[in-house]
Amino acid sequence: MNWKNTAENLGIVIVSALLGAGIGYFASTYSNKQSIELFTPTLLEAIKKETVKNEIDNKISIGKIKKSDSINIVLSPQNNQEPINNIAKSNCVDISGLSDSRKRRVYRWLKK
Repeated sequence: MNWKNTAENLGIVIVSALLGAGIGYFASTYSNKQSIELFTPTLLEAIKKETVKNEIDNKISIGKIKKSDSINIVLSPQNNQEPINNIAKSNCVDISGLSDSRKRRVYRWLKK
């Protein structure tokens, strides 16, 4: 075994590995920066569309706390926000194959 050739080959392998790692690191960071620049306007626009301003104002009243075991906290909302559940009710579904009890449920639901 020739130690001179072995050391030379080992040096070539180490230099090649370091050079490859450096090029890979540079390429990945550059592509990440380009992706961020490319997608930033799209993401900001999507966030603006999906962001809903939701303000809930609560009136918090806490009575005097004395030497008692219980504390009463009353939270009352300042605005009358109720969830909006719009379900389109239509008679386009064929319910002839349902049992009588299920048909009654459907008819009761349609009357609401």
